[in-house]
Amino acid sequence: MKIAGAAMLLAASLAGITAPATAHADCGDPDQPACTGPVPAVDQVAAIMDRLTDPNVPAPDKSDIVTPAFTDNEFRKVDCMAQHHLSAPWIITDIQSAPNNFAGATVAVPSRWRSPRPGPIVLVDQGGHWMMTHRSAMATLDNFYNDAIPLRALPWCWM
Repeated sequence: MKIAGAAMLLAASLAGITAPATAHADCGDPDQPACTGPVPAVDQVAAIMDRLTDPNVPAPDKSDIVTPAFTDNEFRKVDCMAQHHLSAPWIITDIQSAPNNFAGATVAVPSRWRSPRPGPIVLVDQGGHWMMTHRSAMATLDNFYNDAIPLRALPWCWM
């Protein structure tokens, strides 16, 4: 990123063009108003989490809730992690709007379950359909897989 910025400055100075520095702030940034865009309902987030962790839904079929979809190389790992997730009711809190049709939420399971600490997820509204970002889905699966199962019981779900 720094190299690209330096290259643009160098090209502008060589061309004799000086461009004023511009700053961009999004809603929710310091000194900016809170974001007020759309957010998913709690039941929509719970449905995404249920489908993501459902061992009966193969990874290729989860492309309706994850964007971009899992790759062919990730299918085995995603299916393996889902096979070892214990079904639990989701606790979804802190749903907040973010710029560019994104939203965030915190997901946890009840403390009586052996489970990881609450974690953030990122969702994106694509034409009225809420989906979890790929990075967020992989991080969530890793979080539940690595923290929720006793180490001695872990199968190796590596790619």
